[in-house]
Amino acid sequence: MMHVPSFFRPLAVALCLAFAAAPTVAFAGEGHAPAGAKAKDEAGKKKRVAFPIPADQFTKHVEKRIEKARGRMESHMKEKNLPEADRAARRKAFDASATELRAAAKRVAQDGTVTKEEAKEVRKIAKSLKPGGHDKKKGRDHGKKPGKAA
Repeated sequence: MMHVPSFFRPLAVALCLAFAAAPTVAFAGEGHAPAGAKAKDEAGKKKRVAFPIPADQFTKHVEKRIEKARGRMESHMKEKNLPEADRAARRKAFDASATELRAAAKRVAQDGTVTKEEAKEVRKIAKSLKPGGHDKKKGRDHGKKPGKAA
C-alpha cells in the first residue's frame, strides 16, 4: 500500500510546475517581434505580396531592394579594400543597372496597378542585370573531372 505523503509529493511538484509554466507559455507569443525579424503569417511563412498591388507600393518595394543591394555592394567593397578606381567603376555599373530597373518598374506601373506577371518581368530584368556568376549551376562541376561523362 502506498503511503499518503509519497502520493502527494509528486502531485504537488507537478502542480507547482504546471502553475509556473502556464503564464510563461501564455506570454511567449505576445509583444513585438525581435529586431530584424521578417513579417510572417499564421503558418510561420514569410508574407508574400498579394497581387495586384498599387503602383506606388511596387515602386517603393523596388527602391527598397535597390538600396539594400547598394548597401551590400558597398560593404563588400569595403571588406575587400578595393581601390577607389574599381569602386567608382562598380558604382557606375550599379547605377546604370538601377536606372534600367527603375525604368522597367515605372513602365509596368503606368496603369496604376502591378500584376504578378508584370512583377515577374521586372524580376527577370533585375536578375539579368546582376554581375556574372549568379547562375546557380554555372561553373559547378561538383568534383567531376573535365572530359569525363557523368
